[in-house]
Amino acid sequence: MKGRIASAHLLLTIAYNILKTREPYHELGINYLEEKQNNKELKMIKYLKKKGYTIAPPEQQTA
Repeated sequence: MKGRIASAHLLLTIAYNILKTREPYHELGINYLEEKQNNKELKMIKYLKKKGYTIAPPEQQTA
């Protein structure tokens, strides 16, 4: 039941945005979430550098 409600909500949200913006629906793409995460990380690094912190990549662990 929850899955049906979630799917209906998604379809209604898409329809609302299409009607509101008068632009066709387009998929965000396969890599959307990965790119979003990378952009978030870059913004965080930039913010920390601006605050005076030194950023270094984590050390590689060998097993």
